[in-house]
Amino acid sequence: MSIVIKNIGAIILSLLLHLYFYGSEHIKKFDYEFYDSLSLLSNQFEEHEDAFYTVIVDIDEKSLNALGQWPWPRVIDAQLIDTLNSMNPSAMGINIIFPEEDRVSPIYIQKFYQKFFKQSIKLRDFPEELKDNDKLLWNAIQKSNATIATYFRNGSFTRNHCENISYKNNIFTDVKSTLTATSLLCNHKSIQHDVENFGFINAWRDSDGILRRVPLFMRYQEEVFPSFSLATLLSFDTIVGLNNNQDTILVKFSKNKPKVFSAVDILSGKISASEIQGKIVIVGSSIVGLDSKYIISNGEKISNNMIHAFVIDNLLSNSFLTQPKSYKQVNLLFSFLLSVLIIILFSKKRYIQIVLILFVTAIVSFLWLLNAYSNGTYISIGYFWIPFIYFFALVLVYHVRVINQERQEQENLLIRQNKLASMGEMISLIAHQWRQPLSVINGIVLNIDIDDRKNILERERLDEHLNKIEETTNYLSKTINDFTDFFSKTKTKDTFLIADIINQVEQLSGMGNHKEIEIVYKTEKEIRIVGYRSELIQSILIILNNAIYASLKNLSHTSKGKITIETEVLEDNLLISIEDNGGGINIKNIKKIFDPYFTTKDKTHGTGLGLYILKLIVEDSMNGRVSVANAKNGAKFTIKIPMMI
Repeated sequence: MSIVIKNIGAIILSLLLHLYFYGSEHIKKFDYEFYDSLSLLSNQFEEHEDAFYTVIVDIDEKSLNALGQWPWPRVIDAQLIDTLNSMNPSAMGINIIFPEEDRVSPIYIQKFYQKFFKQSIKLRDFPEELKDNDKLLWNAIQKSNATIATYFRNGSFTRNHCENISYKNNIFTDVKSTLTATSLLCNHKSIQHDVENFGFINAWRDSDGILRRVPLFMRYQEEVFPSFSLATLLSFDTIVGLNNNQDTILVKFSKNKPKVFSAVDILSGKISASEIQGKIVIVGSSIVGLDSKYIISNGEKISNNMIHAFVIDNLLSNSFLTQPKSYKQVNLLFSFLLSVLIIILFSKKRYIQIVLILFVTAIVSFLWLLNAYSNGTYISIGYFWIPFIYFFALVLVYHVRVINQERQEQENLLIRQNKLASMGEMISLIAHQWRQPLSVINGIVLNIDIDDRKNILERERLDEHLNKIEETTNYLSKTINDFTDFFSKTKTKDTFLIADIINQVEQLSGMGNHKEIEIVYKTEKEIRIVGYRSELIQSILIILNNAIYASLKNLSHTSKGKITIETEVLEDNLLISIEDNGGGINIKNIKKIFDPYFTTKDKTHGTGLGLYILKLIVEDSMNGRVSVANAKNGAKFTIKIPMMI
């Protein structure tokens, strides 16, 4: 039942995590990075032709140096448009907003002097067509069928003549645009009136400051208006394949760019008409202050003119991408379902299945991503992987902690089982060791009773009997102390001599009962360490008992068993080696000797836990190492522990 409750809790946590990510900027950031990586990868493998549908005529520093600072007299702007129109472009877009009257127009100057100085300026020497620069510009726009620019804002002020503008009798009634503006900046009324082709030049950055998408439609006063790029296309091609439900597109910025010509070079006739003929011309400015710079995913800065040039090229070549919102929801749903499946598999410890599912999911999602991308759709794959990766990491960390806890509990259980097994063995040894001392005490008491009955119990004789009883009981007490130290639950560090530990282990192992086995203890000096006495006793006792067993079993080949215990200090570590002449360990088994439940003994002599417990104690409790190798006549175990544990 607890596993079911834990799984339900994990599923609820996954659901909350996915709901949080749906509206989080965090997931957007990662999804942007997925898209940027895919776009950069795509650019590496796609072939880019030099020919573009668009060219840019730039009012650049060179043009300003030649023709004066901006704004120019609109007679120059009109001349630029007329010159370009004479080169027979397919369409022209003027990416400049003219919100005010031209203040250097002759008619404006005439009005200015009349208003402020009450002076009437005669313009009879001016040709009629040159008196009004704004009219000149409007005529040039109408003659060339050029598209002009507007700009949508979220403000409260819109000029009266801008409030009622309408795009070609509101032809986008079927478009479902979610982008809404509250105010509009348009051209001066003398330029804006009766112009059919216009569009907004808005372009904005994503939340991370990178420009990836541009709006195609925006709603203002219940009417939907096209973008500048789209309006420029619609000025000569009324059939543009667009999804009416898609109000933004992701722009593909290729390595190559449209050609850019300086405006002054166009006016001076330095540019051949063949460079303009049949192209879509974007007229704008790259001058700082007149045009904002945008950073795209490869880190490059581009102008608003270049953005619209790429958009037009994308629309004509059908190479743009859409990002339907439905994919975000679908991916989150799939991510949640995969998370639920992983929870179930983790609870059943089906690790191979988890790896296979993750591998297959990664391959399928990658192929789906590439296929959709090649068909013009970005499926927002970040909304699938990011929530899942976060949740998978949480589940994995929790599961590892649970596994470690279970392993620790299992190890503790094994240690307790081993100690209980050792307790049974040592109780038998203690019982065997106590029989003779108890018999001695019983005999002494009997002698005292006999001497007392015969009235021959002298004081000297009584003291001799009592001293013997005291010696025997001291021995019994020492045996109990050794037993108590070994099974003590308290783990306090102590300072002790290794020689004392070896002697205590010999007593606990019952070596005195095996006259056919000789123990040799070699040491250079008295070695004193700081550590856990009981843990070290148990570790040495496990090895010594194995050595006794092997030596006894091999007596038919050796006639006498021999166990050599050697201690040595190496830098800050103590080395304890125990070597027997029991014939050694089969080379096939030596790598498995420390595995749990592995034993070469018969069932009555071994459980397969002793050496496994030895490894746990030495490595976990004493921060040391234990190793085994075959020596000349038997096995040699070596314990290496710090002098100060």
